[in-house]
Amino acid sequence: MIIVAIGWLYVVMMMAAVSDSLLKGIIRLIFLGILPVGLLLWIKLRGYRARAAAAEEEKTEL
Repeated sequence: MIIVAIGWLYVVMMMAAVSDSLLKGIIRLIFLGILPVGLLLWIKLRGYRARAAAAEEEKTEL
């Protein structure tokens, strides 16, 4: 999953680099790259943390 996110950020960065203006490039980079990848990573990490907390709680109950 991380390799796909890195590839997507690369593609979006290249799209932003060939934009007509600097402002368009920054907007593309933020809205097509950073926000979606950040949201994806946040959702994935939240699941990992929840599972780790549940495993730790289960471990302390024994």
